[in-house]
Amino acid sequence: MALMTQFTLLLWKNFTLRRRQKVRLLVEIVWPLFLFIILVGVRASNKPVYKDQCHYPNKAMPSAGVLPWLQGIVCDLSNPCLRYPTPGEARGQVNNYNHSVVAGFLIEFQNLLVDKSFLRDVELLADNLDRLDSILSGTDLSGRPVPLRSVLIDNETFSGYLRDELSVSPAVVQSLMTANVSFNPMTGIPGNPTTVLCEGEALDDYIQFNSQAEKGAFRNVTCSLDRQQLMRSQREFLRNLDQRKLFATLPSPAGLNPAGTSQLMQETLRNAVSVITEVSALRGSAAFEAASSLDFGGDMLGSVNLLLCGQRLEFNSTDGTRSRTFLLNQTSGLGTSGLASNSSTNSSGFCETLVDTLEGTPGLSHLWNALRPLLQGKVLYTPDTPAARLIVTEANATFHALAILKELADSWEVMGPRIWDFFNNSSEVESIRRLLNETWFSAVLDQGLNGTELTADLIARFLYNGPPRTGPRGGPTGTGVTPTAPPDACWPPRPSCSGSCLDLNKFEPVADEVQLVIKALELLEEDRFWAAVVLENLQPNASLPPAHVRYTIRMDIDEVERTNKLKARSWSPGAKDNFLNDLRYVWGGFAYLQDMMDAGITRVHTAKKRLFGVFLQQMPYPCYVDDVFIRSMGSSLPMFFVLAFTYTVCQTIKSLVLEKERGLKEVLRAVGVTNGALWCAWFTENMTMLLVPSVLLSVMLKVSTEDGAGEEATPSTSNTTN
Repeated sequence: MALMTQFTLLLWKNFTLRRRQKVRLLVEIVWPLFLFIILVGVRASNKPVYKDQCHYPNKAMPSAGVLPWLQGIVCDLSNPCLRYPTPGEARGQVNNYNHSVVAGFLIEFQNLLVDKSFLRDVELLADNLDRLDSILSGTDLSGRPVPLRSVLIDNETFSGYLRDELSVSPAVVQSLMTANVSFNPMTGIPGNPTTVLCEGEALDDYIQFNSQAEKGAFRNVTCSLDRQQLMRSQREFLRNLDQRKLFATLPSPAGLNPAGTSQLMQETLRNAVSVITEVSALRGSAAFEAASSLDFGGDMLGSVNLLLCGQRLEFNSTDGTRSRTFLLNQTSGLGTSGLASNSSTNSSGFCETLVDTLEGTPGLSHLWNALRPLLQGKVLYTPDTPAARLIVTEANATFHALAILKELADSWEVMGPRIWDFFNNSSEVESIRRLLNETWFSAVLDQGLNGTELTADLIARFLYNGPPRTGPRGGPTGTGVTPTAPPDACWPPRPSCSGSCLDLNKFEPVADEVQLVIKALELLEEDRFWAAVVLENLQPNASLPPAHVRYTIRMDIDEVERTNKLKARSWSPGAKDNFLNDLRYVWGGFAYLQDMMDAGITRVHTAKKRLFGVFLQQMPYPCYVDDVFIRSMGSSLPMFFVLAFTYTVCQTIKSLVLEKERGLKEVLRAVGVTNGALWCAWFTENMTMLLVPSVLLSVMLKVSTEDGAGEEATPSTSNTTN
C-alpha cells in the first residue's frame, strides 16, 4: 500500500478509538479550558491601572541659598508626584517656589528698599519730625485768632453754599466771613454741633463776632438747621481751607518766621504722605493678603507650608501614598496648644518641649528622627590643620547665614521694646498726635491721602496710647505695635527661641580617624551625629589645600542607601520616589554635606563668595500601565500550562506504553505498514489534541479581553514598558 493510504487508515483507526472513549476526549479538551476560565475570572476582578507620568520638584542644595534650601526641605519632604512639569524644569528657572508668601515678602521689601526715593523720604520725614518737635514743644497750637475769610482758598465756595443750599442771608454770611476764628478748640467739637452752636457760651471759644447782634443772628440761623445740615456745612468748610494759609497762622518760635513754619509743615506733610503711600501699597500687595490667611494657631503645618511653599500640603506620589496620608492625618490637628501649655520660660525649656512634642506625635516622630542630625547634629572632620579649618569655615557658610538670621532675631528682642517705647512715649510721635487732634490738620491730611487706604482717623487710632475704647473720635482704638514679650519668655514661639534649638556651628575637629570613630559613637548615642569628613591629602602645616582635594564622607549606615545589593529581588513598575526609603542620600544629609564641602573647597580656591547654586533634579518617570495580573502571570503561566496539558500528555504516554506491551506496532508492520506512516499518524493525533484546546483557549482569552484593558496589559506591552 502507498504511504498516504497507510496514513489515512491509521488516522481513521485512531479517530474510531477516540470516538469510543468519549469521556477521555471530553476531559482532554475541557480540562485546559476549565483552568483558564478560573484565570479569566481572576482577571475580571483585577483590572489594569493606568499610571500617569510623574514629575518631581528639584531639591535645592545649601549652595543655592538658605531660603531655597529650607523651602526644598519643607516643601519637597514628601517628594510629590506631579502630572505636569514643575516650574523648576522650565528653561531659565530653577526655583519652584517663587510665588510663596515669604518670597513675595522679600520681593516687596527689596523693591521698597531699592527705591532710593523712599529711603530719602523716610530720612527727610525723620528730620522734619525732629525739627517740628522742637518747634511744637511748649507751643500753643491754637495760634492767634484770624478772620475766617483769610484762611479759605481764593475761589472759596463756602459762602455760596451757605447762601444757596441753606438759604442764609447775605448779611449773616458776611458777618461770619469777617469774624475771627480759632482752630484748636474745634478739636473738641462733639458728635452733635448743636450743643456748641445753640447751648451756653461755648460759641465764643470758637468764633468771635464783631458785635452781639451778629452773634445773635448767626445763632438764630444755625439753631434752625438740623444736625445733618450742620455736618454737611462743616465738611464744606474743611474742603475750602487753604493749608498754606492755615500753617501761616501757627505761632513761630524765635528765629523762625511764619513762612518758615508753614514751609516746614508742608514739607512734613508731603514726605509723610509719600511714605504712607508706599507703605499702604506694600500693605495692599498680594504677599500681605496671602499672609492674612495664615493661621499658625489652628493649622501650624499648613501655615508653614503656605508661608514657604505657597500651597497646602500635597500627598499624591505613586509610592508611599499610604505613609504620606498617615503623616497628614496624624499632624493635621497639631496646633500650638500643646506647645503653649507645656512651654518653658526659657529657650532651653522651649527646645525640650518642642523636641518632646515632635517625638510624641506619631506622624512627626519618623520625620524628626530623620531631620534631627541636620538640625542638631555635628560634622566631625580630621585632620585638624590650617587648610582643613579654612575649608570647613567656608563649608559652614550656609549655617553662618542662619546665624545672622538668629542675630537679627536677637536684635529684635532688644529693638522691639525700643520701637514700642518710641510709638508710645517719644516726643516726635506725641507731636504727631497733637497735630492729628487738630480737625483742620486731619482734613488737610485726608486730602493728601486721597487715593490710598489710609485716613487721618486711622493713623490717629494707630498712634493712640490712651485707655482702651476711648480714643479720638470715639470707638475702640489702640496702637498697632504689639509689645515685645519679656526676654525670658518663649511663647508664642519667636525666631530667637527657635534658633536656639539649632546647632549652627556644625563642624568639630578631631585629631585622627581613631578619635573620630570614638567621638562619632558618642554623638550617635545622643542622636547628635550627622557625618564625618576625612580630608585625605592635606599637608600637616599647609595653610592652603592642594589643587585637588580628596575627602571621604562617613555616615551612619541607617541614614544612607544600602550598598550590599544593586536592585530589589522582585521587580515592580514605578519610580523610586518614596520619601522614607528611596531618597536617603538626600534626606539623610549626604548630598547636603557633599555640596557644602564642594562649595567650601571652591571658595577657597577661587576666593569667590557667590557661586552657582546646585539643585538636584530627579528624572521624570513616564506613564505606564500597572497590571498586577500580568506581572503575576509572568511567573506562574508556565505552571498553568503544565497543569492544563498534564492529562493529555499522561494519556499519550499511557497509549505508547500499552502499544509496546501488546506489540501493536510489530503487528502493523507485519501487515505492511511502514514505520514512517506510524510516526506521522501518532504525531498528527497528538498535535491535534494539543492544538484544539489551544485554539479554544485563544478564542476564550480574546473574547474575555475585548474591553481593551487586556490589550494594554499583554506580556509584550509589559516587557516593552519595562
